[in-house]
Amino acid sequence: MKLIKAKIFIIAAFAAFTFFLSNDFGLIDIEKTAIITALAIDVDSDAYRVTAQVAVPESSDKTGAENVKAQISGSGKTVGAAIKNVGDLSGWYPKLDFCNLIIIGESATRENVIKILDYFSKTLRIQDSAVVVQSQKNADELLKTATPLDNISSFALQKVLLKNPGFNRDVVKSSVKTFVEGYYSDAHSSLMPLIKIVKQNQPKSDKNEQSGDKTAGDSLFDSSETALFLSGIKVGELNANETLSLNMLTEDFSLTTLELKNVTDYNGKTADYLLTVKKCTPKITLSTETGALNLDISVTLYCKISDQNTEVSDATYNKNTPLPSFITAAAEKTIEENLQSLVTVEKNTGCDILKIKERLYRTKHGDYDRYKNSFIEDFTANVKVKVEGQK
Repeated sequence: MKLIKAKIFIIAAFAAFTFFLSNDFGLIDIEKTAIITALAIDVDSDAYRVTAQVAVPESSDKTGAENVKAQISGSGKTVGAAIKNVGDLSGWYPKLDFCNLIIIGESATRENVIKILDYFSKTLRIQDSAVVVQSQKNADELLKTATPLDNISSFALQKVLLKNPGFNRDVVKSSVKTFVEGYYSDAHSSLMPLIKIVKQNQPKSDKNEQSGDKTAGDSLFDSSETALFLSGIKVGELNANETLSLNMLTEDFSLTTLELKNVTDYNGKTADYLLTVKKCTPKITLSTETGALNLDISVTLYCKISDQNTEVSDATYNKNTPLPSFITAAAEKTIEENLQSLVTVEKNTGCDILKIKERLYRTKHGDYDRYKNSFIEDFTANVKVKVEGQK
């Protein structure tokens, strides 16, 4: 038996070595390959228009040359056909292994977007962790936008979307996998970041223009708002404060900053404050014991004052410093109002961003049949917020 296994191993190794020498592993010439970094999908009348942003490898004899970027568009009755058309028109093989961003244009949200995302969830050509976003206007506009953050705009956008710990949690997480999971769940609810282009009021550098540097731009990306989908159809949006509140309930919220405006102190003077969250403890429970569907949302935050625009301050920034009562009262009121606004959006859109139906099935299964079709109308939210100083 050992001899047979050894022979099989030797034969397999010899076959692999033979294929390597014959270059059968090199299915595609690198100079004929388009490494796609992002896909933008718009709808033109009755066809899909897919714009691929590609990093085109330079020829090996060009030492020191950087990869160049390009946008190539193709059309088709399906997304897969449109992507194939990109390769047919360009002569480059569209390689999707490194595609980490899919942008859905505003025109594509007027119909069920699962027609688009189902292709990416089932194909093995792209990873299901690829980020999914919606553009406020045309999707290809984001790829064509020049930004000072990166030569390739999709990389600049991913820097905004995929923030490391320590940045504000002001962007919702959404991938091909999470969106499709939400679509096929009992609540049929999904979300994705809504991307807007923000123009910077800065004149272009004469030095850059004279040197021929065309990579620098005057635009940045705002991803602080969220698009909501019910059964694949866009039904509403979360503003920046509501998006922040949702992440407060679902993500690690430490080191996120909160702005308090026009806070009145003990002396009747108003000022603006910036709080940094050191720890956030959210808790959401669903109860039906009283004969009604109650959603209890409680959040406890431990914060410190990071900045304020007062002329004179008796506050210190050391550890173990309690917050003044007027600060905690203002913070609790602001956070509670934003959480109540989040609840109102769920009521108005029917998009189950708080995962009430999932909680109902898991924790109150005996009442599931009673509320499963009317939970949006039936539930009542009770919000409680507590803000404390550093401990």
